[in-house]
Amino acid sequence: MKKITKFFCLLTGLLCAPAVLLHAQVDKKLKADIISTGYVHTPLPLDETKAFETFGLKKKVLETVMLCDMEDFSKWSHKGIGKIGLTTERSKSGKHSLRLASETAPAEMLGWGLGRGTCMASYDVGGANWEGYNRLKFYIYPTCEGARSIYLNLYVENDGKIKVPDKYGREGYHEINLKNDQWNECFVEMSGLARDKVTKISFAIEIFGKESTMGDSLRFDVDAVELQRVENPETVKGWMPAQNRIIFSTTGYSLESPKTAIVNVENHSGQFQLKDADTQAIVFTGPIKKEKTGLGEFETIDFSNFKTQGRYVIQVGDITTFPFYIHKDVWDDSAWRMVNFLFCERCGYPVPGKHGACHTDLHVNYNGKVMPMNGGWHDAADMSQQTLQTGEITYSLLSMAKRAKEKGNVDLYNRLMEEALWGMDFILKTRLGDGYRAQTWGTNLWTDGILGTIDDAGRREMLVHNGALENFLLAGIEAYTSMMVENDVPLKNKLKKIAKEDFGFAMERFNKLGFAELIKKGGGHAGMASESQYHANISWAASMLYQLTGEQQYADEAVKAIRYTLQCQRTEPLKDKNKTCGFFYRDLAKKSIVHYTHQSRDYAYMEALAALCETQPDHAEYNQWIHSMKLYGDYLKNIMQHVYPYGMLPSGVYHKDEVKDSVNFYAVQVGIRSGAEKDYQEQLENGIRLDKEHYLRIFPVWFSFKGNIAVHLSTGKAAAICAKILKDKELKDIAEQQLFWVVGKNPFGQSMIYGEGSNYPQLYTALPGEMVGEIPVGMQSYFNEDSPYWPQFNTATYKEVWGSSAARWLMLISEF
Repeated sequence: MKKITKFFCLLTGLLCAPAVLLHAQVDKKLKADIISTGYVHTPLPLDETKAFETFGLKKKVLETVMLCDMEDFSKWSHKGIGKIGLTTERSKSGKHSLRLASETAPAEMLGWGLGRGTCMASYDVGGANWEGYNRLKFYIYPTCEGARSIYLNLYVENDGKIKVPDKYGREGYHEINLKNDQWNECFVEMSGLARDKVTKISFAIEIFGKESTMGDSLRFDVDAVELQRVENPETVKGWMPAQNRIIFSTTGYSLESPKTAIVNVENHSGQFQLKDADTQAIVFTGPIKKEKTGLGEFETIDFSNFKTQGRYVIQVGDITTFPFYIHKDVWDDSAWRMVNFLFCERCGYPVPGKHGACHTDLHVNYNGKVMPMNGGWHDAADMSQQTLQTGEITYSLLSMAKRAKEKGNVDLYNRLMEEALWGMDFILKTRLGDGYRAQTWGTNLWTDGILGTIDDAGRREMLVHNGALENFLLAGIEAYTSMMVENDVPLKNKLKKIAKEDFGFAMERFNKLGFAELIKKGGGHAGMASESQYHANISWAASMLYQLTGEQQYADEAVKAIRYTLQCQRTEPLKDKNKTCGFFYRDLAKKSIVHYTHQSRDYAYMEALAALCETQPDHAEYNQWIHSMKLYGDYLKNIMQHVYPYGMLPSGVYHKDEVKDSVNFYAVQVGIRSGAEKDYQEQLENGIRLDKEHYLRIFPVWFSFKGNIAVHLSTGKAAAICAKILKDKELKDIAEQQLFWVVGKNPFGQSMIYGEGSNYPQLYTALPGEMVGEIPVGMQSYFNEDSPYWPQFNTATYKEVWGSSAARWLMLISEF
C-alpha cells in the first residue's frame, strides 16, 4: 500500500509540476535570462562572448601601419550638417582625436533618403593600393546623451578595377554598433572588398531625430585608424570554408536530424570525435569522408546515428568547435529569442532600454477624420510599418504558439500568444470600413509626437487603399487567430465577424477587377504577388474561414481558387537529365516562373493545398491536391542535389526569356524597374544550365535589394508542409536544413541570428539597436555570380534586421 501511495504521489507531482520543470530550456543560461526579464517583458541581455567581433579582436596581427593618428587635419574634409574637427579632450594614439558633432533634431530636413541629415568626415587616401592589408582597425568614443541605440557609419571608396561603392550604393558601407561614453575598439575585415585604388574613407553620423530619452547633440571621437594584416582572415565569398574551420549548425541538431558537418582542417588523422562539452569524454567517433560535388571538393563528417541529448563539441585534429546541443526541442529556444526581437520592435509601446511609446504622430486621414495609427511592429532597422507584414508576423507567432501548446510548453505558449495579440490589436485598428485599410508607411525617424511639425515630411501619414489581396490574407489570419484565442470570448467572436467581413470585401473587389485590382504602387510587398500565388492565398483564406465557420460557401471558394493555381504548375518534365518539373508559373501564360528576391511567400502554394487536404479530405479533387504536393516535393528533392554538402534550398528554375516578360519580371525586383537584360543573362549563365531554355539558380536573380533568408525559409516551410501531409521524412530533413544554414552550416560558419548558437556578427540594426534574436534579410551573392557572399561590411539590405525573416523563422520552427 505504501508503494502504491508513493507511486501515486510521484505521478501526481509530475502531472502537476510547473511547465518550466517538464519543459526546461535547452540553454540553461537562456532560462535564467527569461525569468530575470519577466518572461521577456524587458529585453534579453546580449551575450557578446560568442560574437564574431569578440573572436575577431583576438586574431594575431601580422603587420600594422598607422593610416591616421589624428595629429594632422589637412586630409580631412566635411560634408553635410554638423561639424568636424580635432579635439584634445581624449585620444588613443597621441594628443588629438577626430570629432564629429551634430544636433539630434536639426531645424531643417537636409538628409537624403528618409533621415534628417548626415554629418560626414572624409579622409583623402589618394588612390593607395591596400591589397596587402585585410583589416581596418580604429577606436570610436561616442558621447550621445540619452541615446539607447548608438552607431557610426564607415564608408570605403575605391576607384580601381571594381568601383566601390557599387552602382546600387551598397558595397563598402559599414554600420558599427557602439557603447556610449567609452572607447570602442572596432575593426572591419576587407578581404572581399576591392581595394586596389582606395580614394577615401569616411565616418558618418546619420541623424534620425530624438528618441524620448535623447539630448540635443550627438558626438563621436575617432582615433588611431590603422591598416592591418591579420592571420586567418575570414572567407567572405564562395563555397569553400576558411582553413582550419568546421562548418556545423552552431545551435545544434534535433534527435532525428541528419547530423552532418563540413571540415576544412589541414592536419587530421582521418577521424573526427564528438565530445561531451563539459567532461570532454569522447561519445562518438567516425571517419572523415572526401566528396566531390557540383560545388567543389569537400571533406564531410556524419554523426546522424548519435541520438543522446546533451551539449557537445566536434574535434578534428587540433580544431574544436564551440559547444552545440543535440536535443528533441533544439529550436524552441530560438522562439524565445525571436519573441525578444519582436518585442524590441514594438511600435507605440515603451520597450525598456530601447525606446518610449514611439510614433504617436503616425496617423491616417480617412473620410475627414484623422486617426492615430502606431502599433504592431516596426518592420526592420528603420521605423517603417506594413499592416500585412504585421499580420504575417502575428500568424507566425500563433503557429509557433500552437506547436508550443502541443508540446505542453505553457510558458512559451503564453508569451507567444501575448505577442501575437499585440499584432492583432494593430490589425484591428487599421480597418477603416468598406474594405479600406491603413496599409503602409515608411520612415527612418524618431518623431516628436506632434502633428504638423517638420518631421512629418518623413511620410507620417499611412497610405490607405482597398486591397483585395491584403484583405484575403488578413481575413485568413483573423480567422486563424479566432480559432487560437481561448479565454477572451468577445475578442474571439469579434475576430470571427471581421474575418467574414474582410473576406467579403476582398471577394467583392476581386470579382469586379480580378488580378488587375492588385495595387502595385505604395502597396508594400503585396504588389509582388503573381496570379498563381494570389489564387493560392484566396484558397488558404477560404479554408481558414471554412474551418472557423463550417459554412460551405468558403469550402467551395477554396476549391475554386486552387484550380487556377494548379493549372500554373509545371507537370511536363524539362529536357534535363533529372526531368525537372513540379514548380509553378506566375500565370497561365507560363512565360515567367515563380521567384522571390528578399521577400517571399513561396509557402503559399503548399499551405493552401494542405489546408484543402485537412479540411476537405473527402472531396472529389483530393487526389489532385495530393498529386500536386508530390510533384512539388519531388521538385525540391531534385534541386537539393545541387547544393550538397550544404542544405540551402536553391532559388529555383528560370527560363532564359523571363526578362522579356517585363510586367512580371520587374514586379518582383525592388530598386530596379528597367535595364536588367544584360545582368539577367549573366546571372543565368553563372547558374546551372538544365536544358537549352532553363537554368537553376541557387541564389535568386536580383539587383539592388538582396538577402535570402526569407526566400529559402519560405521554401523550407513549403517542404515541411509537404512532409507533414505526405509523411515524408526526406522533405522534413530538407526543411530543417534551412535552419541549419541560418545558424552556421554555411561556408562562413556564422550564425545570422544574434545570440543564437555562436559566431554571430553585428547586424544593421540602426534605430532599434542590437537585440537578441535579431535576424537579417540574409545571405547575398557576389554581384552577378551564383555563390554566397557574406562580408563583415554591415549594411542594408542584406544585413538589415527584418521582421519578415523572423516571421519565416517562426513559421518553419513551428513544424519541429
